Amino acid sequence: MSSFHRILVGWDGSKDSRQAFRTATRLAVELHAEVVVLAVLKRPSRAEAADEAAEDSAHRRSEVVDEMRTEARHEGAATTVRLRHEVIEADQTAPAFDAYAREHGFDLVVVGRHGLDRAVHPRIGGVSEHQVRHGGCPVMVVGCD
Repeated sequence: MSSFHRILVGWDGSKDSRQAFRTATRLAVELHAEVVVLAVLKRPSRAEAADEAAEDSAHRRSEVVDEMRTEARHEGAATTVRLRHEVIEADQTAPAFDAYAREHGFDLVVVGRHGLDRAVHPRIGGVSEHQVRHGGCPVMVVGCD
C-alpha cells in the first residue's frame, strides 16, 4: 500500500509545470491517489479599483482553470484520475503554495523545476526551491530539459 494518497501539483502553465502534471497523474493512476492542481496567482495591487480588481481576478482564475482542464483532457487524466483544480491569490507564490500544501495534508508535492519566472536561480525555480527547503512532505521536482 502506497503512502501517497494526495498529490499536489504546482501549475503556472510553463513546460515544466505541464511535465509535473503529467508525472503526477501517471503516479496517481498507479497509486490510486487524488491529484490537486494548484495555481497561485499574484494578488492584484491595492491601487486597482475594487470592482476592477475583482473582475480581473475572476477572469484570470477562469483562464487558469480552463488551461488546467484542457491539459487534463489532453493527457486523458480527466477520466482516469481523481482530479481537482484550485486557484488561490497571494502576494508571494512560494510561501502560499507551501501553506496550502500543509493546510490540506498532502502526501507528495510535484513541481516543475522552473516556472515562468526563471530569475530566482539558474537551476531551480522559486516555488521548487522553497518546497525542497521548507516543505512539510516529500517533493518531486520535474524538468523538461
